[in-house]
Amino acid sequence: MLANHHTQACLDAWVNCENVLFNIRNQFKSFSARTVKTVDECAQICMGLFELFNSKKTNFKGLALLCVGICEECAEVCERYDDPLLQQCAETCRFCSITISELATAD
Repeated sequence: MLANHHTQACLDAWVNCENVLFNIRNQFKSFSARTVKTVDECAQICMGLFELFNSKKTNFKGLALLCVGICEECAEVCERYDDPLLQQCAETCRFCSITISELATAD
């Protein structure tokens, strides 16, 4: 059963990833291409799953599994940086990964 906290977890992860991307583009700090790509992919997948949830479709398990994986990868990439915004993104993505894994692994 889809609960509101699942959609909120996706939305929160998307917002945090987009904030990181916005700040990366507007700072003079150097971030690896892998970091930018991972955060961007995470934002896209989280928003895609959020939209799928809101469309009331029930065939979201595949995208949910993908979301769990990319959120976990994003969290690992972001937590390597000593930057509060990236640390917050890591926490939010890890929470999303845990929350969505409930759906991805449910029978």
